Amino acid sequence: MNWVRDNRLLLLFAAVVLTTLGTVGLGIVGVVATVGALLGGGAVVQTFAGFLLGTLLLVGVDIVFSVALVRALARRASVPKSQRVAGGLDRLESVVPPLASLGLSDVFAPPEPTTEERHEALTRRYVEGELSEAEYERELQALLGEDEAPETELQDDADIETELSRTTTTDTEYEPARE
Repeated sequence: MNWVRDNRLLLLFAAVVLTTLGTVGLGIVGVVATVGALLGGGAVVQTFAGFLLGTLLLVGVDIVFSVALVRALARRASVPKSQRVAGGLDRLESVVPPLASLGLSDVFAPPEPTTEERHEALTRRYVEGELSEAEYERELQALLGEDEAPETELQDDADIETELSRTTTTDTEYEPARE
């Protein structure tokens, strides 16, 4: 199975070439057979229909292999990333739903910046004087808070629940008995 995955482009190219040659060959044989049936007084319609059906079937298979080859090549290609192009393709995919299965807007979309990259950009803006020290610290806290927020919220909820159960237990256990 690894050999097939490793040689996928070569196999798709060979399939496109073979189905194209088969389509052309079957078309030529069909024309010759139809002309022969016409001259010899045979069943022209049956001969023509049989070869036409076979040729159309091979054309369909050829189209499928061609689309698979182009898609595989596009996925392997080094494509420049652009938010503008990705947005345009996203709108096009929403208008033409079959295009959404290709996922072209995802291929052209630039990756989300990492926390380190966002921190470097924030520091650069501060050094260049675009931000005051207070703005820098506020944005830095927001940036660092985004990374730690889900874990902190979960711990806070668990701590609150633990504190509530401790308080309830301690209050009932140590209350002096009323007489």
